Amino acid sequence: MTLKVEVYQKEKVRPSSPTPQTLRYHKLSLLDVLAGPYYTPLILFYDSAAGSRRHDYDELRESLSKTLSVLYPLAGRLKDGSTIESNDEGADFVRANVGNYDLGEFFRRLPKLEDLRRLLPRDPYPDAIDPGMPMLAVQVNRFRCGGTAVAFCTWHGVVDAIGMAGFFNTWATINRGRGDSGGGLVVDASSIFSPGNLNTFQVVRTLFVGTMKKNSEKYTSKRFVFSKQDMERIRKQYSQSEHRRRPSRVEALSAFVWAAVIRATLVANPILKTHLLSHYVNLRKKLDPPLPSHCLGNIIQGTESVWEVAGGPVTARSLVGRVVEAIDKVTNDYVREMHTKGGFLRSIVARLRSKTTNYYNKDEVETLNISSLCNIPFGEVDFGWGKPIWIGMGHTLYDIALFVDTKDGGVEVWIGLKHEVMSNLDKDMEFHAYVSFAHIVSGSSYPLSSAL
Repeated sequence: MTLKVEVYQKEKVRPSSPTPQTLRYHKLSLLDVLAGPYYTPLILFYDSAAGSRRHDYDELRESLSKTLSVLYPLAGRLKDGSTIESNDEGADFVRANVGNYDLGEFFRRLPKLEDLRRLLPRDPYPDAIDPGMPMLAVQVNRFRCGGTAVAFCTWHGVVDAIGMAGFFNTWATINRGRGDSGGGLVVDASSIFSPGNLNTFQVVRTLFVGTMKKNSEKYTSKRFVFSKQDMERIRKQYSQSEHRRRPSRVEALSAFVWAAVIRATLVANPILKTHLLSHYVNLRKKLDPPLPSHCLGNIIQGTESVWEVAGGPVTARSLVGRVVEAIDKVTNDYVREMHTKGGFLRSIVARLRSKTTNYYNKDEVETLNISSLCNIPFGEVDFGWGKPIWIGMGHTLYDIALFVDTKDGGVEVWIGLKHEVMSNLDKDMEFHAYVSFAHIVSGSSYPLSSAL
């Protein structure tokens, strides 16, 4: 049965107090511009029986207005490719009813991407950039049981996942009546990551369009759940390795997933010689002086690990050291040196223009991108309704894996791969020996079981 989401109210929520003229223009950093011209879609689900307060959407609207006075760029508009005008135009606030499902029924049907997208206030991947587009849109969806799904579309050029969690928790704190705790969360990162003189907006459009032109009909997205016990088993395998330190659970899981994807890819396409892993690293605490731990902005940067076919059999144990080494390399000195005099941007432009080097020949190289949301406090966002019972992703996943914490200490891996590669991954017993549950999110063209 199709999920019936009926929108009954749309409005603009503006800051409760005007943004001072001295803060009118918020400069985007190079990393903000490169983040991509789209929204990050994320949904928090709340049970009506939890928490100390009823799900009052009028109260939520008022607390959002107060929050936008603190995190004012979210109420602004794009002025150009590298500036947000904090003009208090406001955020979209949409109210909707889900008339044909309780939350329990919704989860039992194993929601797919099309279900999650129906809960969102906007298309997260617009075809064109409209200067009137909000930086933030929120839709509160009331289920038949009284539970709520709060769905966010947050402009990626303003904030990464860590900054989103800072915004969510600031809003939740205000909604609980505990005042604003968002002071210092708006920073000027452009002084560290300067956009430079190049047309960086056009550069990112080239990058983004090239990524999104992949044929969605050729991809399958699945959600794999690893229990806390299985995560401990995976990490324990590498604790006795020869690496300088014990890998974190995210590093261990990254190597485990990457190894499985390489094996599945090689079965589908044996001529691929080079496999890259791009893993995003939070720079806030790595900088000296550090930035606020949940400030707005894209204060993240990708690392690159490489595995060559000629390097012998692929195992997670052989890859984990490469993942750890790439992440450990990201220090304050390393970051500042890369961004001195536009060096980081020049390296990206050079890669885009390189069409003759085999290293970046698309027919011989495969890249997996991993972005971990683990240890980011989305699960702590309490509007007075209790903590979220589940976090849903509305992302389009092309050769991308997202890691998300579960309530019991495990990790969900949302991953999108080409059909044939996903089919091979589904047959990988070494991989599935650690998976407690899996289901298809979108795009399957071959039979897969919904649970293992």
